[in-house]
Amino acid sequence: MSFLSRSAKLAFYCSTACYLPSVVNARGIENNFSIPSQKLTSAIMMFSRQSGMHVVFNGKIADTLRSVPVYGKIEPLKALHVLLGKEAFTIDASGQNFVVLHRKHVMKSSELSDEKLEVVGHHSLLSQKRHSPVVVDSVKYNDTSTLVGASSVAQLLSLLPGVTGIQDGDEPRFISVRGISPDLNQTTISGITLATIGDYGGGTRRVNLQNVPSEIMGQDDIYKTFTSEQDGGAIGAVIDMKPRSAFDYKGLYKYIDAWGIYSPTKGTATQNGVSGYPTHMGQGVKAVLSDRFGSERQFGAMISFRYQSRPRNASKQWTDDDNFYTASGKPVLDSSGNSVPDRSLGWDGKVRPGGIGYGNYSNTITNIGGAGRLEWRPTASHWSASLFGYSYARWERSIMNHTEAYFNQNSLADMGNGIEREQVNSIYTYVRRNRWERDPHGVIGDLKWEDARQKLELRAGYTWENYSDYEPYLRARAYPNNLYADYSRSGNFSHLVDLSDPSILRSSSYKWASIYNYQEKAREGLTNVRLDYTRNIGINARGFGIAAGFEWRSLNVTDHQTPYNYYKTGGSANSSIFFPNYVPPGSPYTFPWINIVDFPWSQQKLDTKTSRNNDLESFYRYREELIDGYASLHYKWEKSELIAGVRADSIGFTALSPMVSGGNATGQISKGNGGYVIPLPSVVFVHEFPHSVMLHASWSETLGRPMPSQIAQGESISSDPDPQPGKMTEQSVSRGNSSLKPRRAHNFDLSVDKYFDGNKGLISAAFFDKMIKHDIYDQVTYGYVNDVYSSITQPMNAQNSSIMGIEFSVIRNNLHFLKQTFDLSANGTYMHGHMKYNIGEKTYKSPQLIDQPKFILNGSATWDIPQIRGAMRATLSYTPKYLTDIGGDGPWQNSGYGSLLSLNLGFWHNITDHITFKYEVQNLAGAGRTYRDGSHLQWISEKDYYGRTVYFHVMFH
Repeated sequence: MSFLSRSAKLAFYCSTACYLPSVVNARGIENNFSIPSQKLTSAIMMFSRQSGMHVVFNGKIADTLRSVPVYGKIEPLKALHVLLGKEAFTIDASGQNFVVLHRKHVMKSSELSDEKLEVVGHHSLLSQKRHSPVVVDSVKYNDTSTLVGASSVAQLLSLLPGVTGIQDGDEPRFISVRGISPDLNQTTISGITLATIGDYGGGTRRVNLQNVPSEIMGQDDIYKTFTSEQDGGAIGAVIDMKPRSAFDYKGLYKYIDAWGIYSPTKGTATQNGVSGYPTHMGQGVKAVLSDRFGSERQFGAMISFRYQSRPRNASKQWTDDDNFYTASGKPVLDSSGNSVPDRSLGWDGKVRPGGIGYGNYSNTITNIGGAGRLEWRPTASHWSASLFGYSYARWERSIMNHTEAYFNQNSLADMGNGIEREQVNSIYTYVRRNRWERDPHGVIGDLKWEDARQKLELRAGYTWENYSDYEPYLRARAYPNNLYADYSRSGNFSHLVDLSDPSILRSSSYKWASIYNYQEKAREGLTNVRLDYTRNIGINARGFGIAAGFEWRSLNVTDHQTPYNYYKTGGSANSSIFFPNYVPPGSPYTFPWINIVDFPWSQQKLDTKTSRNNDLESFYRYREELIDGYASLHYKWEKSELIAGVRADSIGFTALSPMVSGGNATGQISKGNGGYVIPLPSVVFVHEFPHSVMLHASWSETLGRPMPSQIAQGESISSDPDPQPGKMTEQSVSRGNSSLKPRRAHNFDLSVDKYFDGNKGLISAAFFDKMIKHDIYDQVTYGYVNDVYSSITQPMNAQNSSIMGIEFSVIRNNLHFLKQTFDLSANGTYMHGHMKYNIGEKTYKSPQLIDQPKFILNGSATWDIPQIRGAMRATLSYTPKYLTDIGGDGPWQNSGYGSLLSLNLGFWHNITDHITFKYEVQNLAGAGRTYRDGSHLQWISEKDYYGRTVYFHVMFH
């Protein structure tokens, strides 16, 4: 290889590295290093990340050598000298940000021809954010520093600005972005849309990110502003996950993490008579293996595996705040006999419980599965390709014991000292077991051709998700005589103080109120193919550029509860009632439970008519086909960029729903069709001001497509065969609505970002405003169905909705303070939204959107401690209360989540060059989950306590 050829090749690599963030002169500045002995190639990569310097070297030689360990606060060049030891390289540090490593002996011409240079640099997420024409926030997975042994993509994303983790017990399952429901996010892997059955097989569009282990993804991006090049079905955000790549490493990479779990909350795992529910201990293991091979190392392969089983036991308390009185203690009733908080009817402004209950939850969660990726990146070709596949299973085995005392509204008495008394009308005790299983799978392929100016990419994938649940359910009730409950109220929650005669709980006659079991199965499969072309688009592009593409997507979802076995009720339940040696937290007494283990299912008489109706009514199938195309024109100046484009979405759907006549399912299926074609324009402007200040301004139109279940659900009619005393006997009817229009959103965004210290720091402020037409909510009306007065629930389009907010974030990496090094991040978002909707003939205005808190606070801090070859990391997120459901009778029946503070702490250190110990505490503050009711969610209706969880890891690398 000639001198000119080698110089040209070196210039090429350096030109690639110039996209990476600039750093200050390495001489005279000390950095904290923690680099164990390992293959020299990977050690140089760690050095580059920890120093911010870029290194050019011969990767073929470095792959055969081992490094010298480096720990402590050292000037970067001195650290590099130590790292290399007396091996085959000398250091050329003539450049400010680049280091070139030369072989020590003089190479012959034949050796020069084999010389293969590698350039390694730290491409930070802040650098990516800075150069992106749309607003994006990202997080990278790290095998060591990512917290919580049960880590998922949902947990990683929950720390980013404007993101709310929608909780499932003690960990997030979905995410809301900028106050927009998870159903209005578009979630992809490498741009391919994921299939989802939502939460409980309900045919939603929210992707369960709890099911995506974080270690299979290298980077996760949340795009908050949109161009026509992105999917049009996102009002909240486009969430794109990028699988890990073998090309992130120069050779063999291996990592194994084994951990034990301790959960202090025991729950009732030893009290309910059901074996197989661990009380405290769990365990897990995950592994990642990666390598490159081929004559030019043009092939890469990476596989990962995860297994975990952990207990998640909990205690629960309920108070049904739905009794309202006048100052004289008389119930406040509307014309239908329902208790209402109406000042015009004399309501005294206080809420009293209609019942108080206690529950205990024994639960075991198991995850198992793996992922793999095969890649081809030849060095002398414009072509590249990859194939990625994953298969995971998450199942939960749970049992819930729940007993509740319901009160007579006509018996309020003031006992003094803040204690009030009501007569107990009934005692209801419930037990249910669930075997939930959610299994996501997928295969995604990518074929790409690109040169310096243009790129053509074909992506295709098939993803599918299965859901199943087997649930046996028993409910018994008793009507005790002359039993009174004393309660007090504090913190907007009612607490049972005493019962007038607790022995009545044991002497009462219990009868069966509900006996059933069913098996629910749901499946969604999604095929996605897209072709994208770009020309003259990128960081160094100038002048006109173009992006254009085409996409086809086919979605099929089926949901069915079968067999649904509903049995005759009313017989004595006393033989199945028992009193455990257990007092629920917060309760003064032990309450009756049902023995589900020995329940004689075979002796029950099947209610054939109800079973058949429930079976047939629960079925639906929904098919959807999307075809869209887009064109986007870019013009880029040296400091500015303008993007204008349009996307056209064409949707066609078919809904198969059960037919109901006279309140009975006929066994026939109705077929409904629909669809729409909608153009979605967008404009984006970006400008870089002096002193590394970036301005982003954008306007776009996007869609919020109705959920499959909202369109395809058939009419379902139900009535409680054993209604609560004093409550109006009412038939409930729920229906789908094939006439729903998609939401139409106008999105305005303006953000200013200030970068400093060579892209190690960021201060960002953003304003956003979304105006949404045809928002969708569940409308409740009242009328006669089959000559029975009924409440009728049906999804409808709201009049309009809007949300605006301000988002602020600060990031500072590699901060030196008091001779220590920290990575710090903090962000906060304030949001104001509203939605107009109808209940019957009346119009209401909600002060929040569904899944929209008023504000969000997130933060993280990592303290690097080279003296012990380790670090400490803490993450914190706080979300106040927010709305999840609109009340059926009025805003006072609105419900939602209460505030939640999540604080996690981790600490790790190297024991040897290849072994690391790690310790974690999840939910360090011991916060519990609460649920709320009321027009402003002012009353707490349920308290759940899961407690802390402790992890101990042994990591091999």
